[in-house]
Parts: sequence; structure tokens; C-alpha cells
Amino acid sequence: MASASSSSSVPPQTPRSSYTYHVFLSFRGEDTHNGFTSHLYAALNRKGLTTYKDDKSLRKGDVISDELVKAIEESMFAVIVFSPDYTSSSWCLDELCKILDCNNKLGLQMVEVFYGVEHQQRHDFEKVKRWRDALKQVAAYSGWSSKNQDEAVLVENIAQHIFETLIPKLPSSMKNLVGIESRVEQVICQTGLGLNDVRYIGIWGMGGIGKTTIARAVYETIRCTFEVTCFLADVRNQCEKIDIVQVQKQLLDQMHIGSATVFSEYDGRTIIQNSLRLKKVLLVLDDVNHVKQLENLAGEQDWFGSGSRIIITTRDIHVLKEHEVEETYNVEGLVESEAFNLFCSKAFKRSEPIEEFLDLSKKVVNYSGGLPLALKVLGSHLKGRSIEVWRSAIAKIKKSSHSDIIDVLRISYDGLDSMEKNIFLDIACFFRGWIKDKVTKILKGCGYDVEIGMDILINRSLITLTNWNGYDILGMHDLVEEMGKQIVIQESPNDASKRSRLWCYEHIDFVLAQKKEIEATHGIVLDDPLRSFNPTFDWRDLDLGGLSFSNICHLQLLIIDVANAPILCNIPCTLKFFRWRNCPMENLPFADNQRYELVEIDMSYSNIVQIWDAKKVDPFINSSIKFNFTTLTFRAKLVTM
Repeated sequence: MASASSSSSVPPQTPRSSYTYHVFLSFRGEDTHNGFTSHLYAALNRKGLTTYKDDKSLRKGDVISDELVKAIEESMFAVIVFSPDYTSSSWCLDELCKILDCNNKLGLQMVEVFYGVEHQQRHDFEKVKRWRDALKQVAAYSGWSSKNQDEAVLVENIAQHIFETLIPKLPSSMKNLVGIESRVEQVICQTGLGLNDVRYIGIWGMGGIGKTTIARAVYETIRCTFEVTCFLADVRNQCEKIDIVQVQKQLLDQMHIGSATVFSEYDGRTIIQNSLRLKKVLLVLDDVNHVKQLENLAGEQDWFGSGSRIIITTRDIHVLKEHEVEETYNVEGLVESEAFNLFCSKAFKRSEPIEEFLDLSKKVVNYSGGLPLALKVLGSHLKGRSIEVWRSAIAKIKKSSHSDIIDVLRISYDGLDSMEKNIFLDIACFFRGWIKDKVTKILKGCGYDVEIGMDILINRSLITLTNWNGYDILGMHDLVEEMGKQIVIQESPNDASKRSRLWCYEHIDFVLAQKKEIEATHGIVLDDPLRSFNPTFDWRDLDLGGLSFSNICHLQLLIIDVANAPILCNIPCTLKFFRWRNCPMENLPFADNQRYELVEIDMSYSNIVQIWDAKKVDPFINSSIKFNFTTLTFRAKLVTM
């Protein structure tokens, strides 16, 4: 089989700054649309490459459509599948001419695949000079031939070649990271790339030191040399909030083994081992805190094929020792010059401070202890502020111990206004890991200007957004989440009934048992963040008995999806958002002659037959119960509105 060397024959071009597609597929539909081309399209998508595959419905008339011209111009790579009838199609030959034109002018790279044809057959069709010249130009390139080849192997080889060619040219998400290069090089050196052993590499250090950032940069740098790859983020948090079986399923899904049925952790181990034992795997397990997680996700070397690498990040070196990980890298804080550059990049958007802030910048960097998270949060907080604010912030830092990073991070929280603080605390206590659009909708119902608030929190480095299956997911560093929860706990360290937010079953049980009026509580959430992705997930049932909220005077947000209580005694009139999925009750205890402030109520997957225990009437016309609904969601036995 000839190698695809066409790209090397093209003179160097200036890379384009933007594109829409990684790959454009040119093919004769009747020949390969439902066979080879479909398999190639699927293989490219499995590698995360956005691929344009023309739909038959676009082929109207004899002239190549404007949409196809645009798609070719906005692609980085073109694959031309020469099949027996390719050159008999004027449409295909027009596509070929356009591809070659973009190859010459824009640096569009090409791969030719000769599927079911002999190499010389491509010269047969010479109706017009433009097509003839195009075919002659292609004749100068070598390509891939299907002759005597296993089609599945051929598809994977082509997809891997394109992937390895494109990855170095794609924009990196790890740009402008201070002090990262030398650390990445050291870890890559420990991976022993090119050797055929299966190797585990541990990256360990304190929270906020940059372990995940280093692992992600290493992953992006070396992944193109592996057959299958997976970056499994936040393992500790996922295992705490769901269970190991769901994490095993996520690993298998990322490695495109999504059809596997996993009923237990033992099934998961067996499927991972048997699915990956012949594949060259790059697997990153981020933030592992227990050896059992490693045993269930990457148990033994013989689970993986020759040349595989498993990278583990953890705060606990003993986890690596228990799993007998020999190659370890201890992440230390940034040296003074690196710390100074990182802080200035956040505080001033440049590598050096404004002259009048030079000494103050040095003091902030000195107190940060070289911790990247603290430098990033403090720099973002102090950006654009007056010198008096800087001095006040430094005075607060001095009062805290050097090891108490939570107090340092709180300085950024203290600089928020009231609304921004409330949004931050709701995300830290309730909504980390939730879909951003869903949280935005909930908090809007509570009266917040959410869009601008979230934008400020992102700019202050207090929350992050990551993409998961097309959704923006709200995230934050563990230490930032801990800070938010500590702020709420410190509202009343010894009495949970005086706290603004409750998320722990024991505290909620205590508060509901109180006989006195409770004015402080703003929100109660008992839920799993992955609930919104998988509403049929089989989680543990919590029996809270009779739920009575009559003594909670200012409750606005109530989510009790995991509760399996047979009785809800009442619903506070101050409530703005109420969600109880899988509710076992048939009606809800709304009180007559009461005005409710509810903006949204969601009783999806519940047993609700009617909204309240009374004669069923139109609540907006005949009932004494007054609502302010904008959204009412019922996917239950009976839709009542």
C-alpha cells in the first residue's frame, strides 16, 4: 500500500487562522456512500475530527453547489475517494478542481484513496482541459490503494494518518501557560514514548499546584501517537457524586466502546480489559484519591496493548505507591520569575506590571507561595483596581497563614457584589457539574442577572466552562468549591438552621425538625449533578419522612430529586423554583387562598396525577391559588396543564 505523501508535495503555505471543517470527503455517492466512505466518515469522527460528508440531497443539477464550494474552502484536509465511476461524474470532477485550486492557493492538504480501481484508470476521462489538468496534477501524488487490503484496517490507517497530520496544526487549548513547558517535557521524558512496555506515570502535588494543567498539556502533545485516547477528568469528584460503574461507562464511551453494558464494577473491569488489551492506549485519570479507583479503571498492565501509557494525577503519593506506580513526578510551585509572569498576565495582561504597582505585585507573588491557582485568582481579582484596593488585599493576605490558601482565595470573593456572591455560592454549593443553561434558567427564576454575573465569575477565575457532548458545564477548582462551602458554613458554624444554603442530608434533616421559624435559608438541594444527563440513573433512595417547610420563611430554591418521602406537608409561598423528579406523590399540598411566587415547577418522571388535592379546575381562572408560572414541566401519569 502506498503511503499518503501528497501533502509533502505541496509548497509550504501560510496556515489559515480559521476553518469550519477538519476534513472534506469527495466521493462518488453511488459507489461508496453507504460503504467505504461511511466507514471512513465514522472513523474520522471517532478521532474527534469534524468531517464534511455531502448529502445526496445537495446534488441538484450539473453544477457544484455554493455550499460545497464553501465547505471545501473552509476545510483543512480533503480526502478524494477515486472509485470506478468517480471520473464519470462532472460533479465529482468539479469538486476535484476546486480541491486542487484550494490546495495550490490556500494550502488545503489532500489524501487520495483509489478504491476498487487500478492506479492508471484515473487518466481515462479527459472531456475538458480543466478536468484533464486536474487529473494530471493528481497523478503526480501517491495515495492509498484498496487493492488486496483489509478495508477496516485501511479506513483506520487513513483516519490515523489524517489525525496525526492535523493535530499539530490545530489550535491548542493550552496556550500562554507560564512555566508549563519544562514540566511537560519532564513528564513526557518519563513516559518513555516509543518503547513497547505498558507504563503508569504519576503526577502528584498539593491542590492548585497545576497537576491537571500539566496532564492536559502532556495529553494534547502526545495523543496523536496512540490508537485510542481518553482524558477522564475529576475522577475523585465523579466517584463521590455518582458511582464507579458510571465512571467506567464514561471511560468506555470516550474510547468509543459505548455499546458495552456495565451492570457492576466487576463487569466494568472485564469489559475495559478485554476491549483495550490489544490497543495502544493513552489514558489520563485526573484527581484520583483512592487506590480502588485505579483498580477499577486501570487495574493491571495486561489490560492495555503494547506501548500504552496511563497517566494519573493525585494529591496523595500513597495512592501511587499502593498501585506500584514507579514513574512519578512531584509538581512544585512556580519559581519566582514564573510566578511573577503568571500574576502579571492576569493582573495587567502583560508580562510586567505598571511601575507604580511593581512593589505591590512582588508582595502578592511572595505571599502566594508559587501556587498557580492563587496567582490566577488574585491577579484576576486585582486587575484594573486602585492602589488602595491592592494595599487592602495585601493586608488581608498578611493576616492569614501562608498555608491557608482558602483565606487567600476568599479575597476575590469579598470583591464581588451581593448578586455575584449569591450566584457564586449557589454554584459552589449546588451546581458544580451542571449544565450552564439549566442553572441560568433556575437562577433567573430566583431574580438574578445571571449572564453578567457568570461572566464576572469566569473573568475572576472563580468558575470555568467545559464542553461535554455539546453542553457547557459549570466547573470550579476543588479549593474554590471548598471556599464557597466554608463561607456558608461559617454563617453559623454550630447551627445549620441559620445558614443560607443546605446540601447535606444530616443538616437538612436537622433543620426540618426545628419547630421555630427559620429565616436564613435561601436554598435546599439534594441532587446529583449528572441527574440532568441521565434521569433514569439508579441512585440510592433517601427517606426523609414527612417533609415540612412551613417554618422556613424565605426559601426560594428547592430541589429534592433523591428524596423518596411519601408526604410533602406544604410548599412555602416564597418558593421560586421547585423540582422533585421521580416524586412518589399523586398531588402537591398547595394551600387555598395563598399567593405563590413560583416561577418554575418541574415534576418530571413523577407519579403526579393532579397538582393539588382538590377538585381539578383551571388554576388561572377558578382557583383561589395564585401562581406566577413561566414554566411548568410534567412528564408523569397525567399532564394537568
